[in-house]
Amino acid sequence: MSTLHKRKSSKVKDMSAPYNDAENPERPLSEHTPLLNDPAPRQQYQPPSNRINLGSWRRMTGVFLLMAVSYIVIGAIISYKRLSLPEPLSVEEATGPNDFSAKWAWQHLEQIAQKPHPINSRENIRIRNYLVEVVQQLQKEAEQLNRTVELGDDHVKLTMTKNFLSNATRLEFYESSNILVRVVGTEGRAEGQTTGHPEAVVVDAHFDSVLIGHGATDDGIGVSVCLEMIRNLINHPVKHNVIFNINNGEELGLLGAAAFMKHPWSKDVKAFVNFEGAGAGGRALLFRSSNKALAGHYSKVGNSPHANVFGNDVFKLGLIKSGTDFSIFTAYNIPGLDIAFYSRRAFYHSLHDDIEHTSPGSVQHMGNTGLVATRSIADSDYLIKPKGIVSSEASIYYDIAGLFMMVYSFNTYLTLNYNLLIVVPVFIAWVVISAKKHGLSIGVVLRSYLAMLLSFFAAIATSLGFAALINKINPMLVYGEHWLGFLFFVFQCCTTIICVQWAWVKLELWLKGDLGPLEIALERIRVDSEQVANVGMVLFWWTLLIAATVFGRNQQIGLFYFLTWFTVTSMISAYFSVYPRRRGTAWTLARLWINFLPLAMVLDLAVTNMIAMSQTLVDGTPSFAIMTLFALCALNCVMPLIPTIHRSANFRKMGQVSLIMTAALLISACIVFPYSAAEAPNKLIWRQIYDLDQDTSAVTVKTMHNLEAIMQGVPAAKNRKCGPDPASNGVLTQCVYQGAVPLLVVDTKKTGEDIIKSQVSKPEYHKAQDGDAPAETLYRTVHLTWTVKDSRLCQIMFPPTVSSSIKLLKLTGFDEPEEDWRSSTTTNASRHGMTAFKYEYGQVWDLEIMYEVESKDSLPLEGTLGCLYDEWDREQIPAFTNMKNHLPEWALLGGGKGPGLLTIQKTIVV
Repeated sequence: MSTLHKRKSSKVKDMSAPYNDAENPERPLSEHTPLLNDPAPRQQYQPPSNRINLGSWRRMTGVFLLMAVSYIVIGAIISYKRLSLPEPLSVEEATGPNDFSAKWAWQHLEQIAQKPHPINSRENIRIRNYLVEVVQQLQKEAEQLNRTVELGDDHVKLTMTKNFLSNATRLEFYESSNILVRVVGTEGRAEGQTTGHPEAVVVDAHFDSVLIGHGATDDGIGVSVCLEMIRNLINHPVKHNVIFNINNGEELGLLGAAAFMKHPWSKDVKAFVNFEGAGAGGRALLFRSSNKALAGHYSKVGNSPHANVFGNDVFKLGLIKSGTDFSIFTAYNIPGLDIAFYSRRAFYHSLHDDIEHTSPGSVQHMGNTGLVATRSIADSDYLIKPKGIVSSEASIYYDIAGLFMMVYSFNTYLTLNYNLLIVVPVFIAWVVISAKKHGLSIGVVLRSYLAMLLSFFAAIATSLGFAALINKINPMLVYGEHWLGFLFFVFQCCTTIICVQWAWVKLELWLKGDLGPLEIALERIRVDSEQVANVGMVLFWWTLLIAATVFGRNQQIGLFYFLTWFTVTSMISAYFSVYPRRRGTAWTLARLWINFLPLAMVLDLAVTNMIAMSQTLVDGTPSFAIMTLFALCALNCVMPLIPTIHRSANFRKMGQVSLIMTAALLISACIVFPYSAAEAPNKLIWRQIYDLDQDTSAVTVKTMHNLEAIMQGVPAAKNRKCGPDPASNGVLTQCVYQGAVPLLVVDTKKTGEDIIKSQVSKPEYHKAQDGDAPAETLYRTVHLTWTVKDSRLCQIMFPPTVSSSIKLLKLTGFDEPEEDWRSSTTTNASRHGMTAFKYEYGQVWDLEIMYEVESKDSLPLEGTLGCLYDEWDREQIPAFTNMKNHLPEWALLGGGKGPGLLTIQKTIVV
């Protein structure tokens, strides 16, 4: 042994001999302890605890920076891939079969998104005419290349007994105006032919906008992508037919897709790709896939996939209440893909859904993914092998930071989990036996495991407590400052975990009988506790994997897929920690980065959830639920750090740093103003009802919080009445006031015209004949006819006190409803009223109403006939314009759910 080594050994023994290792009382403190193995001579003698405190501060800072830098690197990679967008290509640059020209599509988007174009507007008609002209021009180009492109006639008059967006049972009469295009493949069958395969994949998007927005992202981008895909398929044909359903009426209740299912072409459809917009650009996410095969076709998009099974499963669990055309196709057992934007949801269904708040890069990304997925499906034999087509099959799919994509079946997922559930106990037994000579025992491993579970549940409990506190003080925090909310929960979970792990280490010291100074004792077990924590972490993930496997098998969901990989990587980390015994900061860093894959999965899932879910608050999602989701994401990001935390050997100092950060973030979370004009405006829901009989003009404004502060700046709302919104069970707050009279009412009063002119026919009577009621039951039948000025959308409602007597509502010219999966009976839907849309202005409406009466002398029914208006941009609704002009910059008008910014109504007696 060298002189230097002898001098170090004697020095170590001198300092720590009174505190022998509990595993070997005769052996002094190990000379491998780094801070006591410093060969540099000391200028002045210091007590051992002082020297260790100095080293612990340096080590604690190093470990803290190690964790921070690792997470920053992983987060930077994910954020870069998620926030960056592909460069838009021109027609000259997009020369290959998988090349999409966003610049060509953008030209059409500029035409589509000039103005708001809800279905009940003249602008909607202009957009449809424009799209028909573009498609006819593409058809001519196809003829020049000897390709076949067919345009379908769409004159479906649909009757449904359920609205899929509001999930309400009522009658829906709808006259469709879809644009249908079929690009015939090289092996496909055209109209009138007898050879070739008729099977097709349908690409679906809707061209109607919501009441207020210009419809750029929802769903103008989807429509423009369809146009460019048609052009691409003409120049680069695929094997099988591709149908494009550019539909109208999606915002009414998915009626455009429902109407397509009545068209003859729908019988040939074996798969679909749906484009949607639930935000303002960014990257388009594959958030739903019906089966593994279709997700596999999407995975071929190259280096820009964005997919996660999380969205699929939360829809399946009923945690998301909105819907897309995906619901219609899958109701007919047609499998498909749902691709949608989700970034900046505050702009969704609002005035900011326009060209200025999206980008050509977003068009390029949706186009890249949608084109490649569609071409892959249409070029494969998937469509012509019915036995291989599964309409609904649980599967696992996700991308890793946009670099590559994983797709595997649900059975593969379960098989992986089952194998791990068997392997982990064997692995733990092997580790304990192999490391027994180093003092590792099953007892200390189990205590470490219990400390992990206690850390996990303690962090959940404290997170729920703080979520409740923030929900009382600043409930909209995560709406506008979701990063601040997430970081708070990260440090709050970290603080809780440090405290629990510190208590476990002190317990281990007490069980060893080590009563020496705490700092030296912690220094002595520093390496051992890190190694034991690595082993305990395996058991922790194994326990969560058991719960995820049982829950996932019962519910057929795989959203906890990351637990599989955490279990695998924790076993690898534990192996390098215990056998052979690897020490030093380099090995600590290596073990931390072994978890890169599952950490990337969890961080990516956390980022996606923050962006997608945080701004659903104004749609009625409880803020406490969103904060709980954030807390769970943060906890899964922090738990893998426990072995690294043990590396610091000084829980007190690390806990103090984490506690200070937690307190600072908590104060910021409580006082920060959650709204901003650029990213998170407070979105309002606005409606007006003008009653022709009462001559009243009631305006209702709703939002979640801070409504009073907004209304104070609106002069017309001086005499408002505010309170909880009964329609949302008090989740939203509403204010009601008398607004300006609609311009149409003003004009018709001058001319003496009737806005709604109605009449009721002479009643007819007959006894029950259908067997559903006693033979003596008497029914009264009348016809209500009406015309309306400047509207194509009307509704009739009867109060609950009389609606139970209604047997039938039937609008002349519309089909009989299909009553299988949509609703139990037409009678049940009729009792909840009806909504009807006709494509042409100025038509006569003729509604047959049949209801039960006691005698011919019974009083007639009284209800409400209302017709809807949305053309605020033509200054037809001055109360809306007044509200828009007096909003603070951090507030924004949105459309909410359902049609009709303005309803003009009258009482009917039938």
